[in-house]
Amino acid sequence: MNNRPLEGLKVLDMSWFGAGPIAGRALANAGANVIKLESEKRIDGLRAMAPRPKGGRGYNLSGYFNNYNSDKKSITIDLTTEKGYQLALELIKWADVMLTNMTNRAVKQIKMDWDTVSKVNPKLVAAYMPMMGMSGPYKDFQGFGAMLTAICGMNYLAGFEKNRPVGVGTNYPDYVINPMHAYIAILSSVRIARRTNHGQKIELSQNESSIAAMALPVFAYDNAKIEYKRNGNSIDFAAPHGVYKCKNNHDGSERWIAIACISVEQWSNIVKIIDDKSLTAKEYLDLDYRKENEQLIDQVISDWTSRHSGKELQDKLQSLMIPAGIVQNAQEVVEDEHMLERDYFVKLDHVEAGQRLYDGTGWKMTKTPMEMSKAAPLLGEHTFEICTSILNLQPENIADLVAEQILY
Repeated sequence: MNNRPLEGLKVLDMSWFGAGPIAGRALANAGANVIKLESEKRIDGLRAMAPRPKGGRGYNLSGYFNNYNSDKKSITIDLTTEKGYQLALELIKWADVMLTNMTNRAVKQIKMDWDTVSKVNPKLVAAYMPMMGMSGPYKDFQGFGAMLTAICGMNYLAGFEKNRPVGVGTNYPDYVINPMHAYIAILSSVRIARRTNHGQKIELSQNESSIAAMALPVFAYDNAKIEYKRNGNSIDFAAPHGVYKCKNNHDGSERWIAIACISVEQWSNIVKIIDDKSLTAKEYLDLDYRKENEQLIDQVISDWTSRHSGKELQDKLQSLMIPAGIVQNAQEVVEDEHMLERDYFVKLDHVEAGQRLYDGTGWKMTKTPMEMSKAAPLLGEHTFEICTSILNLQPENIADLVAEQILY
């Protein structure tokens, strides 16, 4: 078995920005034939966003878009026209899976609701991913990860108790929770569809999907009415547990190191290294005592780490089995020897953007390997190919549709 696990699966990807396209990319990397449907009137908004190669302009250069859409094909159809809409329905007939994270109103406007598509293709698995679900008083709200981290309560936990919530610094639900929940739901539904010859609708509320990552504060409140407070880097079962400033790098940039002491042995070892008499009292062997005096401990450790390089500290602490690690920036992650040896990042040649790094597939399989082989498509790059091979249109018909601006 050398084929990718989802070879033969046909997917019509009508999603945009983050959560939907990343789920679609996971299907494509597993071998599914994923066609991304856009139009000139409504391109994937991520195409217009940075980062881009220096001096680059246009809809095919966004690093975000390209990273989330490898191994897909692109067709552009104006669904607001009757002819364009009929072409889209032909793609619905072709597909095993339809994926969209449009708002409920947008889905109705382009007439791709479940009642419509299920009649066109009764075997279709249709995954809908509106932010707040398809029912309830907030069903028409729209947004993305930065809003979801606030709405689901995640931002409230980030920062320090006496300061305002600072957020998590990223659209976290877009990248991990929402797309992988969608991926799992699609695989489950496809398995059932193949057994029963009947498709089904998947409704994935991105908000509810995000709340699934909030188990600790939700259950703390439900079981014990405990209010989960912002505690910075502090946790109940370790002290010290934080991020401490080291000597600056040679280029003047800041360097930080994360350190945790969970066991008495780890605490004893770090006290020996620091060699500060203020931490040698026997009472400090007790975790509760350390938690009561955590601010003092953090100050002593900060004074100590500020006099040493991050690499020196990391090696010394890890040699004594004390959990510690340099806080890496993006460049260091890309150049990390561990990541390089494992071939996580993949270099793909893009026609306009050049050779660029793509995130890896996320997991490896021995018998049915995952693979990332093709860079993200240009806008409408495969329109002619799809029109001839799937929609069975003749070249002259395609030319007429282009002239009418139904195809691009």
